[in-house]
Amino acid sequence: MSSTSMRMVIVGGGAGGLELAIRLARQGDSRVFLVDQSATHIWKPRLHEMAAGARRGMVDEMEYAGLAERWGFVFVQGSLRDIDPQARRIELDAMSDARDRPVVGARELDYDVLVLALGGVTPDLGVEGVTEHAFMLDRAQDAEAVFSRLSLAALEATVSGGDQAMETVIVGTGLTGVELAAYLATDAQPAAVAPRKARPGLRVTLVEAMDEFMPSMGEAERRAVRERLENAGVTIHTGCQISRVAADHVETDDGMRFESQLTVWATGRVGPPIVESIDTLAANDKRQWRVRKTLQSFTSPDVFALGDCAAVDGSEAPPTAQAASEQATHLARELPRYCAGENPRAFEYRHKGTLMSLGAAGAVGRLRSGFGRDLQIRGRLASAAYRGLERQHEMVVLGPARGSGRLLAELFSPDHGPRVKVH
Repeated sequence: MSSTSMRMVIVGGGAGGLELAIRLARQGDSRVFLVDQSATHIWKPRLHEMAAGARRGMVDEMEYAGLAERWGFVFVQGSLRDIDPQARRIELDAMSDARDRPVVGARELDYDVLVLALGGVTPDLGVEGVTEHAFMLDRAQDAEAVFSRLSLAALEATVSGGDQAMETVIVGTGLTGVELAAYLATDAQPAAVAPRKARPGLRVTLVEAMDEFMPSMGEAERRAVRERLENAGVTIHTGCQISRVAADHVETDDGMRFESQLTVWATGRVGPPIVESIDTLAANDKRQWRVRKTLQSFTSPDVFALGDCAAVDGSEAPPTAQAASEQATHLARELPRYCAGENPRAFEYRHKGTLMSLGAAGAVGRLRSGFGRDLQIRGRLASAAYRGLERQHEMVVLGPARGSGRLLAELFSPDHGPRVKVH
């Protein structure tokens, strides 16, 4: 059976899911359905910028319905509730409005091939007070909540007339925590409750449970990033296991206490909660669906998974947009072959390097050179490479013409954030 007569359903419109839907639709696979709980797509590696004050229009918010009309796939707004592999059917939850009034009832959607691209979330690690008092940075709404708290704290300090710095604690020194710390320390733009010179300062503290700062990174990158953060005024504590998060402070196992008006919890990634409630597909203890090297579920060959919600057998692919994009490119080639009765080939992750945007503190990264050695980059080159990852995404999502236009616009306005919104 050809891929044009097969019903391909993709659940999750992040970097991987959206790129896969567009690639399949552009190839002529006309029965492509993309499901997402949100109406719009945002490039998630820039959520830390939203948290520091960038607006949605500055981080390339795009409406799924407009993209679906442009490329020829079908967009279905909804949240996954269950999967029935035997019937090849998924169930979507009912939807309500902001006042909790019912809008759309529960629905079912049949598939021939299902791709799960739901992304991941930050685990609370069972630490007391995290869910009540800390903010995470998993969705655009989370970033807006961080910005709102930041602005309210600025308002409180301005009204009270105090001149003490606002205390912010970020737990975790992965990419999310480090990039957010840098932007808050150098580029934070709370709502204008007072002239900038009259606002209180912002003191940022990074706390890491491991003895080593950024334990997943190489020594050279760790040193470069730490130096830039400390020069920007960020205080870094390692070997500090958090035991409790309160409304106004954070406590550690060894009795340390960090005052905090804003606590952000950035302690890695696990799969979404829905994984635990779907017992028809094999999963691991990190709430990820277990898939073979072909990205097929161990328990149902018609179900594929990519990105943070998938644990790929034998793969070292990290929980990044870059890895999800590579998997989407792979499946765009393999799913039509699978629908035609051929066996899909194994996915091979090709690590291209790691890039970090540190706001006014610059950018740091390491790129794979292709000659057996990595190339360390900093400054403008690293900043350009960092933006290049998003530009590649835009080339797929917007098409070569619009993507190139966006690139040229940024070259002529390098100091302004992107303002692309597709309707």
